[in-house]
Amino acid sequence: MVGTLKKLTSEQAEECVRLYESGLSLQPIAKYFGMSRQGMWDLLRRRTTMRPQKKMGNENHFYRGGATADERANDILEYAIKTGVMVRRDSCQSCGKQNELRNGRSTIEAHHPDYNKPLDVMWLCSKCHHEWHKHNKAIRKGETC
Repeated sequence: MVGTLKKLTSEQAEECVRLYESGLSLQPIAKYFGMSRQGMWDLLRRRTTMRPQKKMGNENHFYRGGATADERANDILEYAIKTGVMVRRDSCQSCGKQNELRNGRSTIEAHHPDYNKPLDVMWLCSKCHHEWHKHNKAIRKGETC
């Protein structure tokens, strides 16, 4: 039923607001009520103050510590792949998925658990990469374990 238009009762809409204000994310609320994430966002933005969407900084679990922590490691890795020193994997090392986009590009991402070791990467799908950052923090360039 996700993706179809669904009219919620006022009680259901109030419950959506309560769930969101208690800290739950849009996606699980939308799924529970059989709505799209975008539809739930539209409903909630009219009824409550939306939480700020941090794109940078320590509040974002994808924050890597700034350009000095990851830019050079990424450049070195890209060059190693381009020259054949490293080979890009086509499956996730965590869950084994082999996702490919319509244009043929892989969704498997290189992940640096330690930016001091630019060629020591984990090949993860987006979901596993996201989960890794939820529970771990990469070692920044110049830091030690």
